[in-house]
Amino acid sequence: MLGKKDKKRKAAETSPETALENGDAHNDAGPKKKKPRHPKSAEKLAAKAGKAAGMAAQPQNHTLSIAVSAAAIDNVQSHELATAMAGLIARTAAIFCVDEVVVIDESLSPDGGIGQGAAFLARVLQFMETPQYLRKALIPMHKDLRLSGQLPPLDAPHHMRATEWGEFREGVVLASAPGAGSLLDVGLDKSAHVEVALQPGMRATLEMGPEAQAKRLAAGPLGGAATVLDGRLALPSAPQAKLGAYWGYTVRIARGLSAAVSECPFQGGYDLKLGTSERGSKQSAAELQLPAHRHALVAFGGPLGLEDGYQKDDLRAGGDVTALFDLWVNTCPDQGSRTIRTEEAIPISLSYLQTALQTSLGQRAPAPDVPAQ
Repeated sequence: MLGKKDKKRKAAETSPETALENGDAHNDAGPKKKKPRHPKSAEKLAAKAGKAAGMAAQPQNHTLSIAVSAAAIDNVQSHELATAMAGLIARTAAIFCVDEVVVIDESLSPDGGIGQGAAFLARVLQFMETPQYLRKALIPMHKDLRLSGQLPPLDAPHHMRATEWGEFREGVVLASAPGAGSLLDVGLDKSAHVEVALQPGMRATLEMGPEAQAKRLAAGPLGGAATVLDGRLALPSAPQAKLGAYWGYTVRIARGLSAAVSECPFQGGYDLKLGTSERGSKQSAAELQLPAHRHALVAFGGPLGLEDGYQKDDLRAGGDVTALFDLWVNTCPDQGSRTIRTEEAIPISLSYLQTALQTSLGQRAPAPDVPAQ
């Protein structure tokens, strides 16, 4: 568990409305809501702006999601160890270019609230994914995060330094007005301006273009410095589509394993679902072959495995947990320890699956990717 002090959290702190209370549009705010990386308004505005400029949408061709049982956090003895575990999961997600992290809440509270472990893991994951220069504006102070600042950073491509130019940057809206557009903090010495009026406090992806072609404009009625940088609102998939750059992960909380698998935010759902278990099929990574797919999900259980979590699932249709997955696999068949912890199983499994996943992606031409509405 998270220690005696952490057990005293009030029910309000783990309700769906406050589990990810930070205003960050990159992540989901509860177990029943499925949002794209930005609110629908920003997503549609970005697409509309691109069409107006004569550009076709450049969607992400494929995604990799992992589902992690929050029981792994519930089983930890202290806040320090829980923070370290969550940080390691975040680092692993970034290293293997994971696009979505699904936190499986197995507490299944009768009132629909989110369990302590799930809320904790989601908060730390979201904190880690947010670029450092945006955290003050997007992440409110919370006791779950009191040690998160000591974790090793993701150092992902979208976590840019103030002295580093990038064709795309993440920003937060500082001010906006109809007809005047929006002013955004993008972590540079100057703010950026877009022609679209966005809600203040919203996180957005901006296309800044090459540094040599960067335009500086008068600040105008929105105030701020004498000049601002000219930017364009972009789809969150644009950096990957245009530059091949990994651009972070989203966080979603699912109420049970069945919801983790079925409530996919991508059109068509997950077309490749992999469950990991010591009782799964055994074959070497070189022998493993996976079917063609666009949206893959790899699920990891807690200390007692996915099997135990499925038995607690109030949405399960009966039968065996393996029926939820296309492949039920043991990713470390020659383990020397009796147990493999969840935070150890994730990098082991993604390393084992990496070659097969990449090979199978080339078996089918990519189709346009549209977030589920």
